[in-house]
Amino acid sequence: MNAPNTVGTWVRRGSLTAGICYTATAEYELARRLGAVIPVAVMLPLAIDFYVIAALRWFRAFDIGLSLALMGAAQVAAHALEAGVIKVSLDMVAVTSLLVPVSLWRTHALARQTPRDATPPATVPPVPQAEPVVLEREVGEFHPPEIQDAPKTHELPPGTGQDDKDDEPSPPVLLTARDVADRYGVDPSTVRSWVHNGTLEVHDKTARGHNLFHPDKLPQEAQS
Repeated sequence: MNAPNTVGTWVRRGSLTAGICYTATAEYELARRLGAVIPVAVMLPLAIDFYVIAALRWFRAFDIGLSLALMGAAQVAAHALEAGVIKVSLDMVAVTSLLVPVSLWRTHALARQTPRDATPPATVPPVPQAEPVVLEREVGEFHPPEIQDAPKTHELPPGTGQDDKDDEPSPPVLLTARDVADRYGVDPSTVRSWVHNGTLEVHDKTARGHNLFHPDKLPQEAQS
């Protein structure tokens, strides 16, 4: 922890401690002047000061303003009674009696709105890096290299049967789900839904279990 943070922490703690000690005395005297016995009179400064601490701890603007307003009202009433400016009245008793319930309500509201794990741990273990997954190249993406120095073939006379065999169309290249998705401009998950509802027929599968599709058996247009 660096020096500025240390000084700031102790300044905040010292200010809070001094303020609570000063205001708690007046709040206690106010409760005593309104007729509360000693054990009960202690509850007034405790309720207000705990609310102030909670508001500053979770730093909610509304509660900071309200808690300081309650604390200030108690201070004004206590010092006014002490100086003889005002006398005990029904209105003062009613307002002072409401200070504790309001502080109790807002303190618990702050605690319930703040998640239990709001304070992060001091040290966070490093997240293990996932090993890269090497995907198997699918059939539709395979491009064989050019064959160098291929042996020359001699043409056979027509009618020998060899020409007829050479004229047979080569088997089409089967398409993967990614190829079909690119052709129709959709997501691969849409292609899987076509297979599931029977719109698209699976022609074959790879060794890894990936679907392969015949290019002549694709739907005429993309299904919605």
